This record gives sequence, structure tokens and C-alpha cells, in this order.
Amino acid sequence: MITITVKEDGFQDWKGLLDLLYGAFSYMAARIDPPSSLHLLNEETIIEKAAEETLLLAYDGDQLIGCCFLKDMGEEMYLGKLAVRTEGQKSGIGAALVNYAIDLCRRQKKKRIELQSRVELIDVHDFFRRRGFRQTGVTAHKGYDRPTSITMQLYLE
Repeated sequence: MITITVKEDGFQDWKGLLDLLYGAFSYMAARIDPPSSLHLLNEETIIEKAAEETLLLAYDGDQLIGCCFLKDMGEEMYLGKLAVRTEGQKSGIGAALVNYAIDLCRRQKKKRIELQSRVELIDVHDFFRRRGFRQTGVTAHKGYDRPTSITMQLYLE
């Protein structure tokens, strides 16, 4: 049975979390330019990120199978690093994490959820569109003269 929780203080499986993220994002390496910011995360930086943001964790029994981060930005939350183990992708785990995040944001009276996705990842855009997110802009990483990411938002009001 799949369960989703907010990270508790006793969480210690940082290596497992990093392995999950790196495994889930590995398919992107050949598809996106510039490379993912995931390479900036190590045990120390992910602990810091989890201390500053809300970390949602998905488990199948006691096995960590998914995660995402929510960064409080006042009236909105920024949803980032949504990841599901490769073998669990397209099984509803990602949707369950997003639904949990939406419910949490509504309980906290947030007006919207925002995320960014690389322009090349059409399948990711479609995943979020099916959950009510709409494209609201494009951005370019430093040094690029073309859009490299799209911004998507879900209005909660």
C-alpha cells in the first residue's frame, strides 16, 4: 500500500533519497540543456533543502518510492524535484504526490502552486496539465538566448 507523508524529524535516509532522485532524473541527461540542477545536490545540500522546504515522501511499505519538495513563497508554493522510482513511474505515485501537495497547499490557504519544467520535457508538461496546471511563462537559464524552461501554475482559489 502506498502512503505519503511529510518528512518527520527522525528521517535519516538521505542517501536513499538522493538515489531516488538521481535514478528518476537520469533519463533527462540526454534530453535537456543545460543539465539539471540535481547535480548540485549531495547529502549535505539535500539536508539543508529539506530543512528549508517541506519534503513529501511516498512509501510502498517501508521502501521510499517517491518524493517532492514544496518551497513556501508567501501566497504560493513552489513544487520541485518531483521524483518516482523508475519502476514505479506511470503507476499513479507521482499523481498521488501532486494531489497530496495540492491538498496541503489548500489547507495552508495558498493561492497557487508554481513549478518549472524544461522545455524539452513535453511528457512532464502533459502530466501537470492533466492535474490542472497551466503554462504561465517561459524562462531562459543564464547564458542561453532561447527559452529553456516553462513556468506552470495551478490556481487553488
